[in-house]
Amino acid sequence: MYRLRLTLALSAMLALVCLQAGFVYLGTVRVDGYARHSRLTSDLLSELLDLSANKQRLRNWAAQQVMGAGATDAARERLLDAMDASVRRLDEVTRRHLESWQDIAERDGVPVPAEATQLVDISALLGESLVELRRQLRALTPHQDREGFEAVWRQLNQVFDMTHGRDLRDLLNGAIESQRKAVPIARAATEQGIERLRLQAVAMVGITFALAVLLSLHLSRRLKRPLDALLEGAQAVQAGRLDHRIPVGSGDEFDHVARRFNAMAQEVQQHREAAEAVRRGLEDEVRARTGELERAHQSLQQLDHRRRQLFADLGHELRTPATVIRGEADVALRAAALPVEDYRLALQRIVAAVKQLTGLVDDLLLIARAEANELDIARDWLPLGTLLDGAIAQARALAAVHRLTLAVDAVPDGIDVHVDETRLRQALVIVIDNAIRYSRPDSTVHVAWTAGEGRHRISVIDTGIGIPEDELPLVFERFMRGRLARDHRADGTGIGLSIARSILAAHGGALEIESRVGAGTTVHLIFPDSHDAPLVTAGAHDE
Repeated sequence: MYRLRLTLALSAMLALVCLQAGFVYLGTVRVDGYARHSRLTSDLLSELLDLSANKQRLRNWAAQQVMGAGATDAARERLLDAMDASVRRLDEVTRRHLESWQDIAERDGVPVPAEATQLVDISALLGESLVELRRQLRALTPHQDREGFEAVWRQLNQVFDMTHGRDLRDLLNGAIESQRKAVPIARAATEQGIERLRLQAVAMVGITFALAVLLSLHLSRRLKRPLDALLEGAQAVQAGRLDHRIPVGSGDEFDHVARRFNAMAQEVQQHREAAEAVRRGLEDEVRARTGELERAHQSLQQLDHRRRQLFADLGHELRTPATVIRGEADVALRAAALPVEDYRLALQRIVAAVKQLTGLVDDLLLIARAEANELDIARDWLPLGTLLDGAIAQARALAAVHRLTLAVDAVPDGIDVHVDETRLRQALVIVIDNAIRYSRPDSTVHVAWTAGEGRHRISVIDTGIGIPEDELPLVFERFMRGRLARDHRADGTGIGLSIARSILAAHGGALEIESRVGAGTTVHLIFPDSHDAPLVTAGAHDE
């Protein structure tokens, strides 16, 4: 649409320029006609004056010839030739003068003056008169007597002034006088034509300028709004606001440009959003991988720390029985002779230390087999009370050493379980042993039992030091010993709860822990009635 408007506007301007050029051309032609007419009028006056002057000179020559005053034929011929040339030029000028008047009459709608036609007639009469005058003057001879001179002179005057009964002198003088008046008129007409041409040119320039200004203002107003919209869109995209859209709907060229611009902005926005999504995905991936690496690093650090702690704990645990064995052996070897009873006691202490070493090794092997899913479980039916009494019996001696009281709920008769007695008693002893070792003197460790939904729950409840909340998720890891546990007692390997959970898991059960620092810990040993009961997930949580 704007292309059409620009084409129409330029066509209008071109038409206006062509119209202005046409007016200027027509004015120039008109002024040129006036100027040519003025020149012809001036030339006509000049030729008439020359002809009149030459005629007078020829009259003087004739007078000298008649009087015998020495007039020569050469002078006569020269003057006749000059008059003949003047007559021919006058004939040409009068003809062109008449044509000029005819053009002016046709262009301006005015009649041709009678003087223009009369001048043509006068020129023809002067030509005819010159022929007769040439004949008379060539036959002219001098006369000495007065009467002969006057007769010849009258005849010559008749030839000079009259032809076809018309007075050439009056005609020539009238023509000269009329041309004297016509010359300034023609010049004034030429000047007026030039002035009108100048005014027309100024008017056309003014009109053209006004139309150009109006057209420019119109186009400027029509172009400003779409150009401003495009500029605003470009600035918005430059500023990063890719959701900015240029209004469309006009259907013109700017509308097409705006649609292409909006499509470009949308495509760039989509690419940017895709790139942003990829960047965020990469950042999330990097963050996740970084978190995993940090957790792996922390885990490795913890494993390394526990490994070093394990070596220290194992060294401590192994050194004590090894020291006992070596000490008893050294005493027996250094003594010259001891009673058999002393040797028996020494060997018993060595056997106890070896059992302690064997138990530690067995615990390590049990963990290894549990992690490899190779833990052997020899299930058998037995009364639950018998299982619980056996574990309590093993724990009472330790409870007495630590000045603790063991409170045990009685299990009704007739409740049998399908378990590995040795393994499950080991798990119970581990849990009760921890409760005793990490409880304060003169406190009570309560062993409770509940059953339901095909499961048995044995809960060991103490009021000891408790476990910090941040360490609860780690209590089942191998060789893990918390800050409070280390402060309470230096010995221990940190594998007891891991062994207990492995034994419960092998029975299809679970081990759950609830604890609060300073309030004590409750450990739930959960296992099914039989091997076919569903597996229960182990867990640890704060109370």
